[in-house]
Amino acid sequence: MKRTSNAASSTPDIPNAKSNSLFCVKAGTTVQWKSTGKNIGFVVDVGDTSPFDPGGAIIGGTDRAVSVVAKTPGCYKYSAGACMSGAIYGMCGQTNAELVIIP
Repeated sequence: MKRTSNAASSTPDIPNAKSNSLFCVKAGTTVQWKSTGKNIGFVVDVGDTSPFDPGGAIIGGTDRAVSVVAKTPGCYKYSAGACMSGAIYGMCGQTNAELVIIP
């Protein structure tokens, strides 16, 4: 997760990956969500039908990476938000992206 000047971005840690691009993981894979910026907190929300274990919103920050396990195959849209520590109105960014979990 990264907060840009007016948004947020999500980039898989794989060669030649582009921000907010569709990415695939195999069911059973541990996915680690983390912030790449200093003093940046984030929230990843896949909605009510989260394919991850544990389910629910994924909340972390610069010093708190969060690992979840991809469980349920399918195509999922998610929103990702990032805020600078101590942010005031307008200092947060948000983006939408997709991921696929394959059997």
